[in-house]
Amino acid sequence: MDIPIRRANAADFDAVAELDGASFGFQYSGDELTDALTIIDPERFFIATDGERIVGVTGDYPFTMTVPGGALDVPGVTWVSVDATYRRRGILRELMQRQLTDYREQGVPAAILTASEGGIYGRFGYGAASRVRKTVLDRRRVKLVRPGEAGAVTRATTAQARELIPAIHDRWRAQTPGALNRTDAWWDLLCLDREYQRNGMSGLFFLLHDDGFVSYRIKSDWGDGDPRHLCWIVDYVIASPEAHSALWQVLLGLDLVGTIESFRIPIDDPLPLVVNDARQVQTKHVGDGVWVRPLDVPAMLSARRYAIELDTVIEVVDDLFGDGRYWLRGGPDAATCTPTDRAADVVLDAAALGSVYLGGSRLEALARAGAVGGDDPRRIARLDRALLADREPVHGTAF
Repeated sequence: MDIPIRRANAADFDAVAELDGASFGFQYSGDELTDALTIIDPERFFIATDGERIVGVTGDYPFTMTVPGGALDVPGVTWVSVDATYRRRGILRELMQRQLTDYREQGVPAAILTASEGGIYGRFGYGAASRVRKTVLDRRRVKLVRPGEAGAVTRATTAQARELIPAIHDRWRAQTPGALNRTDAWWDLLCLDREYQRNGMSGLFFLLHDDGFVSYRIKSDWGDGDPRHLCWIVDYVIASPEAHSALWQVLLGLDLVGTIESFRIPIDDPLPLVVNDARQVQTKHVGDGVWVRPLDVPAMLSARRYAIELDTVIEVVDDLFGDGRYWLRGGPDAATCTPTDRAADVVLDAAALGSVYLGGSRLEALARAGAVGGDDPRRIARLDRALLADREPVHGTAF
C-alpha cells in the first residue's frame, strides 16, 4: 500500500492531535488544543496519509541547546505517532527518514528528541545523551548540615514568577549542557497552570532566589490525621550553591509534607552531600533524557569546546547519509572540524557520537561495549577525556 508523506498545514492539526492522543492513550480537550497551538507550527510537521486519513505524524519545536562551551540551534522532534491499525508497514521509518533528510538538506547540525520508549530511535541514528532520574526524599528525616539562608527566598505568585524566572532560567541554561531555551510563548504555556496540567495535584507554587527557582505542586494526603502530603517539584533551576542551600532550606521546612519527589533533580546534584542523611535522597528510577542525532558532524563538533587539547580523526558510520571522516582539533578555547581523507583514529556510528556529544556518556564505556573502535586505545581514552563536560547534561524542558 502506498502511503504518501507530505508537509502538514493548519487544517490538518485537529486530525494530527486526534492521532497523537489515540497513540498515547488520551484525548485532548479543547483548551489543550488551543494552548498547544501557541507553541506548535503545524507546517513543521510531516504526515503520512491514506487517502484523506492521517495515519502517521512527526513534528518538531525549534530550540537552542547549550553544549559544552557553546550552543547549537536544533529541532526537538515531537508528536511521533503511527495509527495502531497501520503498524509494521514501514510508516515510522519513512517519516523519520523524510524528516532527517529534510533537516540535512537545510544544513541542520543535529536533531534531538525525548523518547516515550527506549528501543525506538537508536536505529535512526539517535543516541541517548543524558539521563534523568526520579528522586524521592523523606522530608521529615533529613535536614541541611549547614542551614541555608531561607530569607533569601521569596514565595511568588504564578504571575510574579512569569516576569522573573525566564532571566534566571537563561543564566542556569548558559552553564548547563543539554539545557533548552524557552520562548515567551513557551513560558506563557507553562504558567497557564490549567487543570489539565496538574495531574490531580494543586496549582503551582513558586520559590524564587536571585540565582534559582523551584516550582512545585502539592498532593494532599492527610494519612488518617497524620499529614504526609506529596511535594512534586515541577521546575528545578539552580545556578549557584547559595541558591541551592537557600531553596532546600525552605523546601525541607514545608509543613505537612511527607515526601518530596521529582524527575527534575540532576544526577550530579549535590543534595546528598549537604543533608545529614544521604540515604534519604533516594533514586527510584534512572532513564534516558535527551537523544541527539548528528547530521552535520563538522558543524556540531566545532560548536562545542573540549576539556583537553586534542587532534584526532573520527570516522562516523551513518547508514542513512553515508560514512565520513572528520579531522577534529580543539580544546577549552576553540575547536575546528573538517572532512578529511586521513586514516581514522576512532570509529563510531552516528548514535554513539550522539550519545557522547553533550559530555554525559563515556566514550570508553561504549568502546568496552564494542560500539567504538580504533587501533590505539590511547586515542580513544584521550577523546573520551576531551568530550567530558563539567556537569551532567540536563535538558530541563519536557517536549
